[in-house]
Amino acid sequence: MSPTKEDYIKVLFELGGRFNRVSNKEVSNRLDISPPTVTEMMNSLVKVEWVEYTPYKGSILTDKGTEYAKEIIRKHRLWEVFLFEKLGFDIEDVHAEAELLEHTTSDDVADKLESYLGYPEYCPHGGAIKIDLMDMQEDYTFTISEAKAGTEVVISRIVDEEKLLKYFKNQHLNIGDRITVTDIDSSIDLITLTAEEDKEIQISISLGNYLFVEPI
Repeated sequence: MSPTKEDYIKVLFELGGRFNRVSNKEVSNRLDISPPTVTEMMNSLVKVEWVEYTPYKGSILTDKGTEYAKEIIRKHRLWEVFLFEKLGFDIEDVHAEAELLEHTTSDDVADKLESYLGYPEYCPHGGAIKIDLMDMQEDYTFTISEAKAGTEVVISRIVDEEKLLKYFKNQHLNIGDRITVTDIDSSIDLITLTAEEDKEIQISISLGNYLFVEPI
């Protein structure tokens, strides 16, 4: 299924597109589509005033695009909670199902779903559900790639994409884990982390951009 306009602005939001320009390459990697297709869609998003796009520099969300992205993300994360808590889906499998449900969910259904679930604050991957909490989370979290060596942090959110979720799970990096950044070597694109029981974990700086943490 081809990504919709909503998928694009959601990805831009998750990649920091509220405040920073996101390259077409990053978007194409996340949505698994060609860069020319991304360029074409960005031009369409400019026309509906959701995005400001500068060739070769990337895209940034407008205020209008940001608010709409939050609404879509809220619906997506509510469905993830429902699938995980009520239907027993595995945490790495809820994203694909929620992708299908979010686009057909009215605001009224989302409100009733939120009430039914007991007004959860976070999805299974650590993403804030309430609109005001999304703003707060974006303000106080940062990617592990942005941390300095010697910093002790706790994992608060993983970018919601099936392959990434499985990768970090296999690396034993989960929501709520406390880790210490022991070394960052940009020359070989490598971050060295120390987890519980002094276990050493190494991931690329590139993939670290999808792992959000907060200081302890």
